[in-house]
Amino acid sequence: MKKNKHFRLTNIFLIIGMLISLFLLYEHFSPSASKFCTFGDSFDCGIINKSPYANLDGISYLLAIYFALPIPLINFADVNPFFDLITSNAFLGFLTLLLLFFLVKANYKEQKFWFIEKNKTFKWMKGITLFGVIYGFYLFLIQHFILKTYCIFCIALDIVLIALLFIVWKIEK
Repeated sequence: MKKNKHFRLTNIFLIIGMLISLFLLYEHFSPSASKFCTFGDSFDCGIINKSPYANLDGISYLLAIYFALPIPLINFADVNPFFDLITSNAFLGFLTLLLLFFLVKANYKEQKFWFIEKNKTFKWMKGITLFGVIYGFYLFLIQHFILKTYCIFCIALDIVLIALLFIVWKIEK
């Protein structure tokens, strides 16, 4: 019964996280920032989702510009819309949560998922949620120290990831 409760709770958080990720993806590709999540200078999803840090390219931007490391600036996002999509943090977050959804399902049914053996799905779930929280913390630090504004939906997604981390680490195998 306890496993069933954790399974449902995990799925609820995963679905909420995927919906938030899809909204952030919409914000990233919309021509103008939505006023829906703009509350003055301190909370502006548009600034966050239109910044160079909204893609994986932001890591090279951070290292080259802010830390002055002699590395080339990588800018795949501007190549074409497809590269912008597959390198956007929102899309990668959605894919990660979708992968977690299938891993949770495989773990619950005690099945093999893709190339992951039955007895390894739980370890993968733990690792993926831990990585998600660490990457979310990196993005929060970008919001706080560099962009100096916050995205409410990004913070909500971080809270979802932290909740998932606690749930996944609490589940008894």
